[in-house]
Amino acid sequence: MAVEAHNLHLFSSQHLLRSRFQLLITIWNQPSLHTMQMGFLSPVSGAAAAPGSVLGFNNVASAAVLAPRKRLRQVSLLGDDMSSHLQQQVLDIDRLILQHAERARAELTERRKRFTTQILAALEEGMSKRLRASQEEVARLGKMNWALEERIKSLCVENQMWRDMAQSNEATANALRANLEQFLAAQARAEEEAATADDAESCCCVGDGEEEAGVRREWRRACRSCHDGEPSVLLLPCRHLCLCAACGPAVDACPVCQCSKSGSVCINMS
Repeated sequence: MAVEAHNLHLFSSQHLLRSRFQLLITIWNQPSLHTMQMGFLSPVSGAAAAPGSVLGFNNVASAAVLAPRKRLRQVSLLGDDMSSHLQQQVLDIDRLILQHAERARAELTERRKRFTTQILAALEEGMSKRLRASQEEVARLGKMNWALEERIKSLCVENQMWRDMAQSNEATANALRANLEQFLAAQARAEEEAATADDAESCCCVGDGEEEAGVRREWRRACRSCHDGEPSVLLLPCRHLCLCAACGPAVDACPVCQCSKSGSVCINMS
């Protein structure tokens, strides 16, 4: 804005100077100036020739007529010189004004270019910062998504493992239940056969036989380790129901077949 104000001030002063030069040229080119000079000189010439003779008056009159003409030519030449000089000055001033205007226009253009370049650089920097921030946010969200996907995969695998384990345990429980039912049925048949064999003994030994049979039944139904508690622990893998709940954890081998115990199942007989 300071440049523009300076240009306006310069233009106004130069315009005033040009107007003054044009006024001077107009004054010098006006014919009234020469007429006033002639009127001013003629009375002087007449006053100087008044005391002389008629010839002298005529000479003086002719000299007075010729003198203003010479002065008029001199003034005209001087006016032409001044006019050409003033015109040359005006042309020089116009040329200086045009040069100054061109320099001011070039300077304004250069400032506008620099300002535009700065604005574009600032916009580019802001957009690059936003782009980097968005890229970092996308990368962070991608990492979180990848971590969540991996977690979901591990949970799916773990869920499948637990499902398979539950199905395996259910199948094992079903198999153990079926084996227990078979064992109980076989034990019931064995007890019936033993009772039938005891009834077939001789009459003389009826009392003793019944007592021994009762002892054997009680022995079969008692724990094979402490012979006191009721059997409620099924040993694996032999599947013998021969230990009570108290002796089950303390025994490492089956007391019936001497097979190494790999596991046990507590059975509720009630």
